[in-house]
Amino acid sequence: MSFLLFTYLFYQKQYKADIQRFVDNKVVFYKKQLLSSYNQAAQVLISKKQLLKQIHIAALKILRSDMNMDLEELKKQLTKKFHLGDIDLNIFLINKNYIIYKTTFPKDLGFNLGMIKEAKIFLNETTKDSKIYISNFVSTDLLDMKYKLYAYSLLKDNTYLEVGITDNKIGSIWNSIIAQNNATVNKIKFYTIYEDKQKYYYYDMLKGIKKSNKNEYYKDRQKFFKTKHGYNNIINAYLTHEIAATKKGNSERVVVPFFDKDMYSKIGVTNIIMQLDIDIFPQVHALQHFERIFFVSVTFIVGFLIFIFFLIQNNFTKPIEVIIKSINKKEPVQDNALLDKNDELGIVAKEYNTLLESLKKEILTNTQLLNENKRFIADTVHQIRTPLANIMMNSDMVKLTATDSSSDEFIDQINSSINMLTNSYEDLSYIISHDSIVYAPVNLSLSEVLQQRISFFTTIAKVNHKVIVGNIQEDIDFTINQIELERLIDNNISNAVKYADINKPITINLIQSDDIIRLSFSSYSEPIKNKEKLFDKNYRENENKRGLGLGLNMVKSICEKYAIFYSVQYAERQNIFIYEFRV
Repeated sequence: MSFLLFTYLFYQKQYKADIQRFVDNKVVFYKKQLLSSYNQAAQVLISKKQLLKQIHIAALKILRSDMNMDLEELKKQLTKKFHLGDIDLNIFLINKNYIIYKTTFPKDLGFNLGMIKEAKIFLNETTKDSKIYISNFVSTDLLDMKYKLYAYSLLKDNTYLEVGITDNKIGSIWNSIIAQNNATVNKIKFYTIYEDKQKYYYYDMLKGIKKSNKNEYYKDRQKFFKTKHGYNNIINAYLTHEIAATKKGNSERVVVPFFDKDMYSKIGVTNIIMQLDIDIFPQVHALQHFERIFFVSVTFIVGFLIFIFFLIQNNFTKPIEVIIKSINKKEPVQDNALLDKNDELGIVAKEYNTLLESLKKEILTNTQLLNENKRFIADTVHQIRTPLANIMMNSDMVKLTATDSSSDEFIDQINSSINMLTNSYEDLSYIISHDSIVYAPVNLSLSEVLQQRISFFTTIAKVNHKVIVGNIQEDIDFTINQIELERLIDNNISNAVKYADINKPITINLIQSDDIIRLSFSSYSEPIKNKEKLFDKNYRENENKRGLGLGLNMVKSICEKYAIFYSVQYAERQNIFIYEFRV
């Protein structure tokens, strides 16, 4: 299929390239022929400017003495006097409105010379100074397809004389083009373009030879106002200097500008636009034949692919979707048609059902064990509560009844152990109950709760040869559950006591700035290696110091519940745990 598509696209591209090559060749050929023909005519006629001026002076002299003289007779006299031979001469009389009212070239009779830019300029100039003005370039008279050179002057008041010469030995390319047009299916047209301040104009150059007079020819000119939006291909080609192509049926029309600049000063027209109507029937026929082959092939391939698709869909995709759907829902496969199959997917479905049943049994067993484990922990915690309270009470009684301070150190050791057990007890109690009990937030004094927890850990710190320094700003409140706040504070203090260097202070700061409350715990120790994992469940930075590995993960969940920002930094040899509460 890819090969067919490539071949089809290549053929299309080649077809367009052939058209472009044909157009380029035609442009080069006709441009070369046109310029060669024009340059030859210009070389001959421009060399005869002096002769034209002498003829014009002689005509002026005769006509000024006899304005009613027959122009044909005058033409004969001038031809004989100047021995013109192959040079043809035409004489024109023009009134003040630039209208030719008398001439030896009948097709120009009644024509308004004011429509010819150069002629109008020269007639206006000779009105002022009575000089003879000769054209700067050779003109192509499209009514007889001959190259001509003109001279203009004031004859008498409100009357002008125009004399034109042509050399009959100079051949015209236009007759050759007309002959070629009649002999080929590829038709060519040429349009001359010019413009004034308001409009664009163009003429079909090859139509002139069929017209009886110049007025009739100029009536066929096409006009477009410059304020108009959107022009036809001829004007667009003139304005953009780009080739435009349109396809119609079995032909392609290509419009090509000959020149990329204004040529009026050289050949008397602003530009020449060539229009080629190219017969593309053979190419279109071949392309349509190829398209039929291509689309038949594509239809066959698409049909075959659809067949393969449904085959795969019914035998592979749908069974796989059934299995995946059952896996996602954690349900057994219940499609009997699939289970009855003995192919690979049928075997997979049956094996999955067997494994799922076994897994569900394992999950049920593990769930029961987990529930029993939770009940055991809850019962154990409950059982610890009473003896722990008794130990604490008796420890206080011993301290009260002691006659001296010799036993204080041992009592502090006991109290420290009791407080550590109490802290672990509170952690376990929260862990086993936080997902079943609602810990409702209340407005608390962070300052007071923090001071109480520091007092609680003072004995533990003392026994571990550490001291807790509290810098606590008073009257700082926050809405949080007290048990959860104590878990957050206690876990940070207990970690500092456990891991901090001996005989170094543990600093706890609580300050409020605008709507931010900042609580920090600083302790001297080695820098924490994996700050990213520190709050993960069961992670321990130091495996030598055993623990439950749940404390900071518990802190993390509390922070997330109350949108407390937490971070860990290391500065001045201290690990600093920072918690920011937004009021």
